[in-house]
Amino acid sequence: MKLLRHLAIVVLLLAPAAAFPGEVIDGVIATVSRKPVLQSEWDDATRFEAFMQQKPLTAVTDKDRVDVLQRLVDRRLLEAQMNSPNFLAPSGDELRANLSKLRAQIPAAKDDKGWQAVLAAYGFSEREVEDHLHEQMQMMNFVEVRLRPTIHVQPEEVEAYYRAQILPDLQKAGVKMVTLQEVGPKIRELLVQQHMDQLLDAWLHNLRQQTPIHSSVPLPAWGHEVMGGN
Repeated sequence: MKLLRHLAIVVLLLAPAAAFPGEVIDGVIATVSRKPVLQSEWDDATRFEAFMQQKPLTAVTDKDRVDVLQRLVDRRLLEAQMNSPNFLAPSGDELRANLSKLRAQIPAAKDDKGWQAVLAAYGFSEREVEDHLHEQMQMMNFVEVRLRPTIHVQPEEVEAYYRAQILPDLQKAGVKMVTLQEVGPKIRELLVQQHMDQLLDAWLHNLRQQTPIHSSVPLPAWGHEVMGGN
């Protein structure tokens, strides 16, 4: 489960050779309950997802961009359910820890010079990356608080997963067997996450049905749920 500024040059880098029907270089690309989603927000979110995946901007496809727009609209739907803009926002320590963890996962960012070069390649400052992480962490906190308490994984589910998935994989790999007691907590958490994904999909589906959404870019994953035009 699963969130805004940019430089004008990035629009040119990410824009396809032929623009989407109704697409403009700057302006409103979609509305969610009459609140605008700007082209600049879309491009910024696209760059951030590419940065998180360490995917070259030149490798970003039209489909990637549409997928980002769908997630951006979904984020707007969830944000509207929050009690306040700062609801469940991460602490400064949590944010810094997450940024350090992210940087450690990028081989080219081992030193400050390399880190700055990586940021520059995607047109970000460290503060802008922190802002994106802040939004991402806040949304994850919100989904966790709303959905986790409703999920109850039964011992029978854990055992069934152990026998159907874990044991065959261990036998196939020819490695030492582990007991259900040893891996049970990890299996339970995995099943909780799977249930949360399912609940989140259902929740977003309902929000899309209940909310006026217009997009000048076709969002194929939603089919008839999104109305064309602005």
